[in-house]
Amino acid sequence: MTFICDRQTATDLDLFEKPRGEASVFSLFNCTRSTGGKLKLEMLFAYPLSDINTLEERVSMIRYLCVNRNQLHINRENLNFTEIYLKQQNVPYRTSRLTSIRKAIYYALKPNNEYYLIQRGVKQLTDLIIYLYDFFCALDEDQLPEILENYRQTVINRVKKTRLKNVLTLRKKEKLNAQDTGRLDFYFRRKEKSSVRDLLELVYFMDAFQSVAEASVKHCFSLPTFIRNKGSFNITGLFHPFLENPVVNDFSSIPGKRVCFLTGPNMAGKSTFLKALSISVYLAHLGFPVPAANMQLPVFNGLLTTINLSDNINKGYSHFMNEIMRIKHVAAQLRINNNLFVVFDELFRGTNVKDAFDGSLSVINAFSKHEKGFFAISTHLVEVAEQLAGNENVFFNCFEARLDLEIPVYNYKIREGISKERIGLYLLKKEKVIEEIENAGKEESAGKS
Repeated sequence: MTFICDRQTATDLDLFEKPRGEASVFSLFNCTRSTGGKLKLEMLFAYPLSDINTLEERVSMIRYLCVNRNQLHINRENLNFTEIYLKQQNVPYRTSRLTSIRKAIYYALKPNNEYYLIQRGVKQLTDLIIYLYDFFCALDEDQLPEILENYRQTVINRVKKTRLKNVLTLRKKEKLNAQDTGRLDFYFRRKEKSSVRDLLELVYFMDAFQSVAEASVKHCFSLPTFIRNKGSFNITGLFHPFLENPVVNDFSSIPGKRVCFLTGPNMAGKSTFLKALSISVYLAHLGFPVPAANMQLPVFNGLLTTINLSDNINKGYSHFMNEIMRIKHVAAQLRINNNLFVVFDELFRGTNVKDAFDGSLSVINAFSKHEKGFFAISTHLVEVAEQLAGNENVFFNCFEARLDLEIPVYNYKIREGISKERIGLYLLKKEKVIEEIENAGKEESAGKS
């Protein structure tokens, strides 16, 4: 089944690469050495999985690469040149010793770019195939994860069971003669074109997976563990990967309870926590490392977040109306597949307190009746939490703040319970907002007089 993740979620979490080099989750993992490797990484990143066996295979592959640092060497310049060579239009229809020698003599007398591309491209591709074959043959097949073993078998089969096996006889040749160049060019660009492409695609996938492993070590991420019984999940040492010195948090769901109701004052860390949690869920369903010390979770069939929702001018929706339409969209997805991970940050922030209270209470009670999936919903309306106290499907977490010498102090740590702090009015007074407004009015009146 396809894993559901929409544009709003991708925007909320800054998942994909941005045009101006702004921070994105993808950029954290992009340590690729080749253009093709980056394209493969983008493909892996864009399509989360909901099959536990495929996820565990991918996790096993990345874990192996994290531990075994003997990586496949990737040369961007050589690979780019190889791709240019393979795209040349003058594909040979046959090969002969005489034709090859005639071309070489003509090039020696009158050098041209066409033959230079062929000569250099054949040599680089020959060296690459020999290197690939030696690299994968040297791996201990008893220790390999399934994906890497499949790659090993692909390389051996594409080389040993095709005309590409002739390449191995040239292992010690520093320079190819005219006959070798003509023969291999015929193999590479016509007779064994598909085998050559398979080998290059494999190199790019290796580049992508090695990039993920490198990023995992660099950023101190860890690989997730999947629970097969659809039960609760647990995450320790969770942090937001964009923060330079993040505060880590532990979070566990409670068996039988599908809704986490999160309270806390403004700026206490609710939104950052929900983003970090959601990013981890998304990365886990790629089989990628997550920004946490440890993560155990069941497989979900989708992730839908509502964190940075705005109004929709094109459709004529106010912020509140857009919230309603977003909830309706989530509800429609739950009808199709109710095993979703759903996040709402500050539900109904776009309306008055009374409507926000009534709406939040109704929506959360409705979500709590779902037997599958998980819902994390934050608010600063603690009165809603009090009304939900009797709902056995809801559990409560909060972030706190305290006033220390009339200065708000945040520890950004999540704990069980319901927050009681109210510091919004204090912040308004501290910044002297009301005085600024009143002084502006007095100056305006003085100017008129």
